[in-house]
Amino acid sequence: MQWQDRVSSRMLEVPYVHTTFTLPHELNGLARRNPQEIYSLLMRSAWSTIRKLAQDETNVGALPGMIGVLHTFGSDLKYHIHMHALITFGGLTKNGEWVWPKRKKKLAPFRAMCAMFRKEFLNKLSKLEKGSIVQIQRFGETIKEVAHKRWVVHSTYPTADTSLVENYLSRYINRVAISNNRFKYLADQQIVQITYNNYRDQQVGQPAPKAEKIWSPLVAIDRMLQHVLPPYFQKARYYGIHSPATYKAIKDLIPVYLKRNKNTIRTLFQILHYLLQIKPYQCDVCQSPSYMIIDLAPDKTWITNLLNLPGNKAPPNGTII
Repeated sequence: MQWQDRVSSRMLEVPYVHTTFTLPHELNGLARRNPQEIYSLLMRSAWSTIRKLAQDETNVGALPGMIGVLHTFGSDLKYHIHMHALITFGGLTKNGEWVWPKRKKKLAPFRAMCAMFRKEFLNKLSKLEKGSIVQIQRFGETIKEVAHKRWVVHSTYPTADTSLVENYLSRYINRVAISNNRFKYLADQQIVQITYNNYRDQQVGQPAPKAEKIWSPLVAIDRMLQHVLPPYFQKARYYGIHSPATYKAIKDLIPVYLKRNKNTIRTLFQILHYLLQIKPYQCDVCQSPSYMIIDLAPDKTWITNLLNLPGNKAPPNGTII
């Protein structure tokens, strides 16, 4: 939650686009042998893709901001390397003017984004080949294969309400891949059972159905350990307007109406709960700590409306006015 508060305070009062950059599975072997280099390369390539496309006058013509979080896992713990990015829908010019994209619902054409991402990654990878990475068998053939396929870049429509995406990303900042409530060890059978979202059978507009997988303990341990990042690797990174160095240099140019209020009420309540040892309120039915309080204004005309209903000549029996 504290990470989400910090991210929220960095963001601007503009719509954001949630974009996912996925590395082709043909490069999984290379990534396993060179995690530090390939993971960093993925994140840098994603940013250079957005930066170059946004600089194009036909798309935006200004500097955007991007917050990226690396994921190496799918819902079922498979090795699935991708990066989630929150990107400002527009950018800031050198004169401090905010520029909106030329298109209503996207920063740049879909095909251009996929092609640019592939080009940026492979160009940067070619510079690392000279002894700086451990190559795999059929390295040249693998590179030629991925160079002729479309790389997956998925973007949602811009939205001003980024709380859901922030909450989703924050859940994986300080832990690996899967939460405890989806991971069970059945001691009697000596097996591990996980519950995951089955996106392959998901219907349009519906939540993904739940499915289960069963492993032996050693297989489950291996599936977990493959997602442990290299030491000191920064899985959350900030680019463009959101880069600390860039923001410090241009913060005075950003209009006040584009900045968010940095006071975080949630952090204050977390401190109070810790000091007072008071548990947060939970729903009596689902035990969820997420809830919404809605003020219901009194309806002073309810008795008049009741009396005016067809067939009603008096208040219901037992009603005291």
